[in-house]
Amino acid sequence: MNLEEKILAGMQSYLKSDELNEKINAAIKKATDDVISNLFTEYRSPVKKIIDENLRAGLLTEMKNTDYSRSVVSLDLLVQQVIKDASAENNNTLKRFKQWATFEVPDSVKTSEIFEKYLKFVEENIDVSDLEVNTDEEPYYEGGQATMEITDVSSYSRKVKLECEKAPDLNISFEVAQYGNPQICFRDNGNSSLRMVDEFEFWLRNLEANDVKIDIDKEYMGDNVDIDEEPEPMF
Repeated sequence: MNLEEKILAGMQSYLKSDELNEKINAAIKKATDDVISNLFTEYRSPVKKIIDENLRAGLLTEMKNTDYSRSVVSLDLLVQQVIKDASAENNNTLKRFKQWATFEVPDSVKTSEIFEKYLKFVEENIDVSDLEVNTDEEPYYEGGQATMEITDVSSYSRKVKLECEKAPDLNISFEVAQYGNPQICFRDNGNSSLRMVDEFEFWLRNLEANDVKIDIDKEYMGDNVDIDEEPEPMF
């Protein structure tokens, strides 16, 4: 068999093969899909025009028959809530600004003082709705414990962790740089907006910004979180 005969035999064999049938079927499917897609999406498509006209007519009819009075009332309530929230945020910003403007820079602050301030902050800001109520005698909220723990990060830095057992959302941590005067150092950028910073964190950041010396007189402290607010009577 010469070369020409071999080529013809190979072509005949390929024309009868399943591989060629699969390729033809795939090509037909792709061409069909393209035609159908263009029928619905191409410029000046007759099918697209029919759908567009019917959809517009249906929407316009529905809109004409819709009572928008409730939507207007809902929108009005939404606007009022947005204004209320914005006012609350601006009020918080003003409080933080006043706190910054009137901040009296101390020469130094002890870690025990930081913990006592944190404990008071927790007692005033913990969400009592998440707390259990002790009803042994007079009912009271079980606030759990607040703790301060100081650990070594490196030879020139120590980490201070302030945590509340019952309110992890009030946890906060920072480092005390040991080179030169020991000073507070927040490794992250923290909250960039005044309205997002609570009063305790803002106080700490004031100490950091003013390079206030931190005296580590206590490395661990813990105390019960006493909540003045009384639970609602349970009948």
